[in-house]
Order: sequence, then structure tokens, then C-alpha cells
Amino acid sequence: MTLRLAVIGCGKKATQYIETWIAREDISIQAVMDPNAQAMENIGRIAQQQAQAQPAFFSSWQELLQSQQDNLDAVYICTPHANHAEQAEMALQLGLDVLLEKPMVTSVAEAERLIAAQEQSGKTLVVAYQGGLSPLVHQLKKDVQEKTYGELVSVTASIWENWATTYEGHWKQVPEISGGGFMFDTGAHMMNTVSMIMNSPLRNITANMQNMNYPVDIVTTVSGELANGTLFNLHACGNSIRCTSRIECYFTHYVVRICAWGRWIEIEDSTGHVVRKEQESANNLMNVFMQTIQGDIVNPSDIQQGLAMAKLWDAIKDSAGADGKTIVL
Repeated sequence: MTLRLAVIGCGKKATQYIETWIAREDISIQAVMDPNAQAMENIGRIAQQQAQAQPAFFSSWQELLQSQQDNLDAVYICTPHANHAEQAEMALQLGLDVLLEKPMVTSVAEAERLIAAQEQSGKTLVVAYQGGLSPLVHQLKKDVQEKTYGELVSVTASIWENWATTYEGHWKQVPEISGGGFMFDTGAHMMNTVSMIMNSPLRNITANMQNMNYPVDIVTTVSGELANGTLFNLHACGNSIRCTSRIECYFTHYVVRICAWGRWIEIEDSTGHVVRKEQESANNLMNVFMQTIQGDIVNPSDIQQGLAMAKLWDAIKDSAGADGKTIVL
């Protein structure tokens, strides 16, 4: 099978993927879209350098989808966060499978529209979270369900980066386009991985944010409780050193630590002995996507997890917008 693929949004990350995908025999990049003409020229050079056919170029994602739908099997969407829902919804409605960059959507309302579009189309949507695709994260999620380490008592997670200065003036710091600041960008990896691991609905959330004179949130703290009584804390600091994260899960018999991207895990027993495992977080983004749409594996980062993440984010925004008022769900 050769996957006939379109790419919407050809910034740095998407271009890195295209450099690899365009040479694969099982992928045919049929069309690409970006409003930046220079980005399109760059994709053309990549195709020429690798002796591959030039894809069709578009400056409008609507035109790409509507004119190319019969020539496509799937689309990879790598655009600013606020565009994800509308673009993915149209792709699903046109009968295409979707590989969608994180975060899936900016609100629960958008998630519900995507769920309706997917149910009607019968197509697949995979959200490209490294943690969501990580075998280590999925094993920990299973261990929580099976009580491998005892009862999960509480979770504390943090993520930090020199994000404020790195992305100053970037679209990521334009609220109307980004859908949020550091917590919803890099911090989305932490939120998504934590919500996957805990695997229980929210009961309540209390959150505070500080913008530090930037147009979006830079520092966010969250305290919450799940329906099963598990307590958790999240901390995102976007004005610090290089990007790192740490999620600690406190069980009755063990402490388990993992990073937001699922690259490593540490399991500490009651004697203090620590076992560390490392693994490429997503194995291979496109391989996982293709295995999913072919039915070889269960979707590891599906639309329902995207909805769970959206519920967490909406509750955080509501609480922070009300000066830390506890939001009961």
C-alpha cells in the first residue's frame, strides 16, 4: 500500500518530516500547503534533491482539500493550534484519515465537533503527541489500571523551558492563533501524558496563571482531584532553562517517574532501588499512523484522549480566569 498524503502547514517540524517521508516507497506526497511562498520553494528543493516528483503546491488549505480529495488517503496537519479543529473537521468530512499535530483542539466544543465528524466519516484521527504514542506511557497507563505498583495515591508533574524569550514575537504568543501560552504549547505534552496515565474523569480543578508581561501565560500552577479521589499537581514554567519535564506518580508500594514525552521511565521500590528504561518515545510517527489506519494496532492517541485533554484545558482556563476559583466538573 502506498499512502497518498497531503501536508497542511510546512514549517520547521513538518519540513523535517517531509525530508524523510518523501523518499519512502510506501508514501507519496501528493500536495502541500503553506501561506509562506518560501516554505513551498523549500519543499520543491527537497523533492528535487531527492529526485522525487514535485507535489502540488497550494496557499489555501481549503483549496487543497477540496480539489485533491480524490487523490488523497490522508493528511498531516501541522498548523497553529487554533486552526486544527476546522482543518481536521473538513478533512474527515471529505473522507480522509488525519494525522494531527498537538494539541488536538483548543476547547471541548471543538473536540465534540471533531468526534461527530469522525463518527460520520468512519475515518481515523491520530494526535501526534510523543507521549501519546510512547510505549512507556501506555505501559504505565496499564500498570495504573492493573495496580501493578499498588494504588495510585497522587501525581505531581512539572515542565520548564526558556520558552518566553525563544518564542517572543512568534505566533505561539498570539492568543487568537495559539489558543494559549506555554501551558498549552510545550505544557500540553505534560497535560496530555498526565491525563492518559491517571485514566479517570476530573472532579475539580484550581489553577493560576501569570503572563509576566507577555501576551500569553508563561507560568501556570494547577491543583486537582479526579473522580476516583486521586490528587494531582501540574506546574509549567516557561521562563527557565532548556526544555525538560518530570512526572512523578506516587503509589502505595512504588514511586514511578516518567517524562512528558515518554522517552524514559524510572521505577523506585521501597528500598530505594531504581530501575530506569529508555525508549524512543513515538517509535516512528508515520509508522504508527500507518499501522493505525491499516488496523494493525489500536489507535494509541485517539480523539477521545483529545477530548479528555480539552476538558482539562478548559477547566484550567476557567479557573485561572476566575482568579483561581475551584471549578467543579
